[in-house]
Amino acid sequence: MDKLVLVLADGLRADTARFYMGYLAALEEGGRAHRTQFPCMLPSLSRPLYATLITGRAPIEHGVVSNDQPGVSCGETLFHQLMQSGKRSAAAAYYFFYEMLSGERYHPYQHRLAAVPAAGLGAACWYHADEYPDSHTLADGEALRQHYQPDFLMIHTMGSDHAGHVHGGGTDAYNMAARVLDMQLALLIPRWHAEGYHVVLTSDHGMHPDRMHGGTQPVERDVPFYWLPHDRSRPALPLAQRDVRAFLARVLLGAG
Repeated sequence: MDKLVLVLADGLRADTARFYMGYLAALEEGGRAHRTQFPCMLPSLSRPLYATLITGRAPIEHGVVSNDQPGVSCGETLFHQLMQSGKRSAAAAYYFFYEMLSGERYHPYQHRLAAVPAAGLGAACWYHADEYPDSHTLADGEALRQHYQPDFLMIHTMGSDHAGHVHGGGTDAYNMAARVLDMQLALLIPRWHAEGYHVVLTSDHGMHPDRMHGGTQPVERDVPFYWLPHDRSRPALPLAQRDVRAFLARVLLGAG
């Protein structure tokens, strides 16, 4: 039975991943990883694109078109699909995901560890500060994996996005956030592979040097997609961001 960890690196540009994530490049150079890139959907904002990644629909279709839509559900998702097929899912992610899956507003003193079983999410750990370190999010996700043994684990890091909003895309601090994430993944990916998990890394959007995103320029839209299998499998990679859900479903279920 195929299992998978999705690392969603928020705000990570495709060119930044290619030039500054040396461990991922080593896997690719050694034939153990495969990389592509594509433009994110529009608007190139976080909440709309989170919804696109888990629904497979464009923002103008699923209706989440702004970051300022608290408590709005995005509808049926990959998590629902996996639940209906008997698969277990867990997530360590920013609280926007909780709101889109539950259809209610997030309260940190109430929902920090709230699962959303009706939406197919059996275990979760949510954070609500953009500066929450990637090391902590990865540790949260790994704890969920060890204790819950999910078939699908989503780990959503915010380091690149936060660095970009504070310093700008392409700055030393922004590039360093990608380097640090890469070094942390170098410790985790072999562990996940040994446990029989495939790994996918992608992003929601890029980052402009003006410290924002939301527009149409390539630095705001072009995102990486890495397929990091525990074996030598090489399925056809998605051609567009809205195809990511179907790709993950094919790996986990053998169905689109």
